[in-house]
Amino acid sequence: MTIFHYVNGTFVPEKEAYVSALDLSVLRGYGVFDYVQIYQGKAFHLQDHLERFKWSAEQVELTFPWDLSSLSQLVDELLAKNPPIDAGVRLLLTGGPSGQDQLLPETAPQLILLFHPYTPPPERYYTKGMRALTTNLLRIIPGVKTTNYMPAIFAMNRAKKTGFDDAIYLNGQEELLEGTISNLFFFKNGKLITSDSNSIVKGVTRANLLQLAAPYFPIEFRSLPLSEVSSCQEAFLCSSRKEVAPLVQIDDKIIGSGKPGPCSAKLLSLFQNYVANYFAETHQPSC
Repeated sequence: MTIFHYVNGTFVPEKEAYVSALDLSVLRGYGVFDYVQIYQGKAFHLQDHLERFKWSAEQVELTFPWDLSSLSQLVDELLAKNPPIDAGVRLLLTGGPSGQDQLLPETAPQLILLFHPYTPPPERYYTKGMRALTTNLLRIIPGVKTTNYMPAIFAMNRAKKTGFDDAIYLNGQEELLEGTISNLFFFKNGKLITSDSNSIVKGVTRANLLQLAAPYFPIEFRSLPLSEVSSCQEAFLCSSRKEVAPLVQIDDKIIGSGKPGPCSAKLLSLFQNYVANYFAETHQPSC
């Protein structure tokens, strides 16, 4: 199966997708990205991801000379060149080639669109639930999807080495914020609780789930203290790739029964139905 990517103006096969070693994303970790889930060759909530991609670039003062309709067309062209499969498209804006000081950009940023065939998370995430460690390392620029993921890499390495599945960011007040690549939710006494802090990336999946949950659960926006975990009945992580993945343990604290619960299962079902209806409604033939 031949996979194509888009690199700074050209669609190229995977083995030709290169970026300069002098690019500031390589030298200094200067860049932003976003990730769009693809279902059978169709992009899910593409406009929302494009808007967040542009917003991220603005927050780190990266030039963004494209209009969103042009970017949307590029994504459509990329999808047309690849198989119509479950996948992901990573939108990447790098700092561009550096000047002589190797610190400031010398030319315009580089736009890269990467097509990733989808590998689903392990089935046990949904049948047995995920387990996560906490980490006091925090994102470099909270809320912005930068390419600097060193805190997440350190935290995930530690989690995997000790038999855990993920890591949860913990702020200075011992409050739980989010996973390394996912948002975090808890169920406590019938309420759905999630952080609304400016220190988290507010995901597109998170926004969809909040809308889907509103008719069924009261929603409380706050960062849950670590000390409160044991009094919660359920928890889950959500992202474009995971959708809704039950979380049954944080550090040594067991959540609820220690097994995936019915409220998380209900939200997963609601989300999957929403995905199916989304494509049925947005890809209907015109009269």
